[in-house]
Parts: sequence; structure tokens; C-alpha cells
Amino acid sequence: MEFQSGEWIDVYLELLPLDDWQELVRIQVTQHSYPFEVKVLERPLKQKTNIDDLSDWTVLSHVIMIETSQLETFLDQLEIEQMEMSTESKTILSVRKQGQEIVRVTNDSVSMYGFVYEELSESGTEYENFFDAILSHATFPLEVVFCGRGTLDDEDSIHAMTLNDTNWQAVFEDRLLYLLNRKEITSGFLSTNYSKPSQRTLENFMTEFMLIIPYNFILTRDATGRFGMLDHFCTNEKIAHFGNINGIQHAEITEP
Repeated sequence: MEFQSGEWIDVYLELLPLDDWQELVRIQVTQHSYPFEVKVLERPLKQKTNIDDLSDWTVLSHVIMIETSQLETFLDQLEIEQMEMSTESKTILSVRKQGQEIVRVTNDSVSMYGFVYEELSESGTEYENFFDAILSHATFPLEVVFCGRGTLDDEDSIHAMTLNDTNWQAVFEDRLLYLLNRKEITSGFLSTNYSKPSQRTLENFMTEFMLIIPYNFILTRDATGRFGMLDHFCTNEKIAHFGNINGIQHAEITEP
């Protein structure tokens, strides 16, 4: 397995329950020391979004945080309207340390900078690689969110499941195989000469819902708050999971 560093990792708000974006901000901040520069910016009306250049955005709030209680109060009072993936952002929360942005929250995602993450090997199927890596140190129950938006219409494309043991294949077969019957499968992103199989199998599913398709991905969170993610589109065509395991930052995110 190859280790990469100094990268941005993105997690979609739509896949995070409740206000977990705030939790990811806290995780990023605890890896550094105070003070932090915190800004809330708003895109000017009738202006196209430009996430790379925020110089023309309106600054709604600009604070130097010097202690944890100050940041906690700020996060508790801040609301960021959730928008669909790929929708133009209109609000941005930016946290910087010594001029380097370490975390950014937009209307559709949380972006975290500086993680060392582990790139999974390409042998076997992507789903199998991911679950082999995640389940080897997971604390059950494990929440799994599968997004098939790259293959299905937006409606009913996100599916939440729970794993109580390592048998993820059985859960996928029980909860997801019926998606092979959806009409979008034959008329959507990969509409070719594909015909629906007479027998629905997990192999059929993994072939049709390939994770090289943008917005097809998996997000997991175990009972300790450890996150994992498998997705090419959000991680520069890499298959990765991320965080802190046994105090060593590498493949997943754990709560402090």
C-alpha cells in the first residue's frame, strides 16, 4: 500500500448525519495549536462561484480564535445551508493556521488539508479492498452510506445501512441488489448494450455501480466515530480511506 501526504480530502455534507461537518472541523483544529483565523464568506449575487479565488467574496465574519470555547460557541451558532452535490456554493467557512487553510466547509462539502492517507492496492474489486481495510480495525456497529448518484437519478440514490459484523456482502445483497432493476440503469451514465441480468448478484451490482463513476462512492463511520471513504472523484482518482489509527495519522479520521 502506498502512502500519500499533503492532500485535500473532501467529504460531502449530504452523506454526513446531523452536524458532523462541525465534528470534522474540530478534528482538523485539534491537530494544531491556537490561534486560528476563521472566516465566513458569501458569494456575491449574480457572480459565478470561484472556490480558488475568494478575493471578491463578501466577508460576513472574520475572527481570530484563541481558545476552544470560543470556537465551540462559534460553531454552535453557525448554520450552513446544505445544497446538493456539484451545486455552486454560496457560503464558505474557512479556517487557517499561519496563512495555510486547513479546513473549508461549503454548502456541499467539507475539505480538509494535510492528511496523510493510504492508497489501497488495485487487486480484487474496489469494494472488497475498501472493506478489507476498513473492517480490519472497525468497532461495530458500522454505519455505511452508499451513493449511486453517478448511475441513478438523484431521487433515492443515497442508501444508509448498518454492519454489525464483517459480512458486508450479505448486507449489500439484502439492501442494494434491487437497484439493478431501476430503469436508469439502461438509460443513464453508461447506457450501452447492457441488459438486465436474469439473476441479480453482487458481482452484477459491483460491475454496474463502478466507483470510477463520479458521485458513486461509500462513506462509513464506526461506533468510535472513525470515518472511511472510498471514492475516485473526490480524491483525485485515488482509492483511499483516511484518519487516525492507534494515534498514527494515516487511513481514517477518528475523533480526538
